Amino acid sequence: MSEGSSSGSPVVVDLFCGAGGLSNGLTQAGFDVLCGVDCDRYALRTYQENHPQAATIDVDISTLHGTDIQKAICGREIDLVAGGPSCQGYSTHGKRIEDDPRNFLFKHFIRMVDELQPKFALLENVKGLLTYRRGYFADAIRKSFEKIGYRVECKVLCAADYGVPQLRERILFIATRLQDVEISFPNPTHAPANELLNHRKPYVTVHEAIGDLPLLHGQSPAERMEYASRARTGFQRYARGSGSRKYVTLHQANPPSPIALETIRLVAEGGGIRSIPPELLPERFNKMRRIKNGQLRKDCTTLYYRLDRHSPAYTITCNFRNVASGPFVHPIEDRSLSFREAARIMSFQDGYSFIGPGIARQIGNAVPPLFAKAVGQHLISLIASANGRDLRKTKNTAVA
Repeated sequence: MSEGSSSGSPVVVDLFCGAGGLSNGLTQAGFDVLCGVDCDRYALRTYQENHPQAATIDVDISTLHGTDIQKAICGREIDLVAGGPSCQGYSTHGKRIEDDPRNFLFKHFIRMVDELQPKFALLENVKGLLTYRRGYFADAIRKSFEKIGYRVECKVLCAADYGVPQLRERILFIATRLQDVEISFPNPTHAPANELLNHRKPYVTVHEAIGDLPLLHGQSPAERMEYASRARTGFQRYARGSGSRKYVTLHQANPPSPIALETIRLVAEGGGIRSIPPELLPERFNKMRRIKNGQLRKDCTTLYYRLDRHSPAYTITCNFRNVASGPFVHPIEDRSLSFREAARIMSFQDGYSFIGPGIARQIGNAVPPLFAKAVGQHLISLIASANGRDLRKTKNTAVA
């Protein structure tokens, strides 16, 4: 059980906590995170390193009971149960295996909500869940919440709309057992530069996110490296934290294979394999680039994609160290993103430690903390309205 919980702050339990991105953002918003649950032992070690105040339970959720959590948190009343059940079964980035058992982990999430009876529940998942099998799983989640007496609403939100330098779309389900609270979602705080309405800030770009990190120049990086410059943007100041941090860690990238290097050297910033003139394409891609009638394909838009410094990144996945798997080529250098660059693009601060193996998986599977913070602040306002008092105790981690 955690010690030193700040009295009066709303309490949250994080199921499928992984490396702790959701818990980190909810903590920034003002929640007391009392417990994290996961069966990935390496991700849970990362979670423990960064959330020492929270109890952790290393278990397959199918064998977990509400009494186990109540014991871990010493019977505290729970305001929020949150989590993102594994989504690979219906992710647009995966193979969409229909009977993948991970597709049904949401049932155990809702079972735990039923057993713990929090005021609110937050379930995060991939956008594809909304349309896969014509919305079968999204509808099943709605009906499952309603069956246990919770009203529920869902909405697709983009992390870039909340200050994350990444066009990562996720579906959020917010459910409550309280009858006098209107379920709503946080208003966006950021927008594309040409759509700045209602006093929104412009999207955070890749350069604004990682421009102060040193280039690697094809060398094997040291365990820690000096920053390339002082923090020049609000996001960079946020990423470095309030201390006098001089060194960046985990700034290590995979060198591309000779075949991959041959390809990405032809890709301009902000383009992928489709941007390479057909006559310059390596021979092995000619067949892949063409359909039966000989015309060039219109998909494969982000294969070997080189990020644009002046735009947010695309979705960071577990495969960001492989330049052939998606939009993960560094804007300037001929390499993949480093661990720390990917973590920055996910909006983890540089002081956040990741313990291996499986660091890329931990980062790619996480909920971006600044996205979680925005959602958490909104949930606190809903909880406060239900309680009739002000619970907003947001940590001072604002991004300018």
